Amino acid sequence: MRRPTGFAAFSVLWVGQFLSVLGTRMTNFAVSVWVWDQTGSTTQFTLTLFFAFAATVVFSPIAGAIIDRWNRRTTLMLAEVGTALATLVLLALFLTNTANLWQLYVLNFVTGAFVAFQVPVFQATITLMMERGNYPRANAMMFAVRTTPELFAPLLAALLLATTSIELVLALDSLSYLFAIGSVLLIAIPAIPPRPADTAPSTFWQDCRLGFTFIMRSRSLRNLEIFLIAINILASIGWLLLRPMVLERTGDDADALALVLATGAIGGIGGTILVALLKTPRDKMRYVLWATVAFSVIGRIVYGISDVLLVLGFALIVVHMCIPVIDGYATSVWQEKVEPHYQGRVFAARQFVEELSVPIATLIAGPLLEYVIVPWMAEGETGAKLFGGMVGTGSVGGIGLVFVAIGVLGTLLAVVSFLTPSLRRIETIMPDVAPETTPGEPDPATDIPVEAKQPVEAGAAR
Repeated sequence: MRRPTGFAAFSVLWVGQFLSVLGTRMTNFAVSVWVWDQTGSTTQFTLTLFFAFAATVVFSPIAGAIIDRWNRRTTLMLAEVGTALATLVLLALFLTNTANLWQLYVLNFVTGAFVAFQVPVFQATITLMMERGNYPRANAMMFAVRTTPELFAPLLAALLLATTSIELVLALDSLSYLFAIGSVLLIAIPAIPPRPADTAPSTFWQDCRLGFTFIMRSRSLRNLEIFLIAINILASIGWLLLRPMVLERTGDDADALALVLATGAIGGIGGTILVALLKTPRDKMRYVLWATVAFSVIGRIVYGISDVLLVLGFALIVVHMCIPVIDGYATSVWQEKVEPHYQGRVFAARQFVEELSVPIATLIAGPLLEYVIVPWMAEGETGAKLFGGMVGTGSVGGIGLVFVAIGVLGTLLAVVSFLTPSLRRIETIMPDVAPETTPGEPDPATDIPVEAKQPVEAGAAR
């Protein structure tokens, strides 16, 4: 039987990934509930998340080097089998009633290490499987894999926990990996194109650094990455303050919070469908920057000012509709401008720095809001006199002012980017280097790891 190729193959891969991520999100919810029930400690709860996050960040450069040294099928299998084994160990611990916190920390760290492979290898595989015009569609679909399960997984996991046990949730998650692994085995994945003859050999540790140096040597790629990091930090600050903002505006109404979050999830699905259906524009950066403006003005400034529930819901819909546009088109630019044999390392380097946006945002948002802005916005203080009429006073006014501030900064960032030729015109300044995919060219079973190479200065800086 001939294996599917091209978009059909990617669709098979997508279904396997969607089911796998849905199972993983269910496990994450169920385990977090178990940790909270066992300890009642916010610190213990956050530590379980910290170990997974830290491993993903730390192992990203290593993952990038491996992705470009091995064929894509092998790396995809490594990521899926590794996380599946960690889930099976966790299931065994709960079945034998021997699970405790330190084991969860270790398993979360192991899982996070394998997760470090997933986003870079899928982004790098898209350029091998798809024609250039379909990159945004594929990226939007992969964005949906990362976000849509958040809408269903907690509900399904809560239902299973109420009627059965955490062991069933873990068993279903383990089963979901069979679909992900099976999807990788079923499809044809083209081989990585050969490296240029004028590149010099490099060691494994040089390859771990190559993604960072590759980006820094190109002004356009460097500016694009700075833009994306800045947007991620601003978006993360808003994400961290979203729930307290809604609760403050609605008088601690949990139902109102659930409704607003649900409308946001619907917006994300709508944005994904929009990018998937629209014809790929010739000037993708223009769409990225205008989506950033809409994100900042409606999703942040309006959000900070309004206390009307319908307006909050609408603003969050706009935010989540803009994210697939920004993510899908920006990622497509990277896929078009970075040679396939460097993409694993470059995308892993991007993951490393962009994942750091959450802790950076946490360090900025928490102390700044609690110790500076909220006291400044108290009744009778200078901030309240200046901005109280616009955003309110006290805690709610402080959070609202932060939303307005990051909205203004996001808008200014987009304006500066419009005025920066090396970023605004990156698609014409840099040539497309990813060759058109030949959908019928499978990855041979005999494909062996190829030694990674260092890019020459001219190739990395053009």
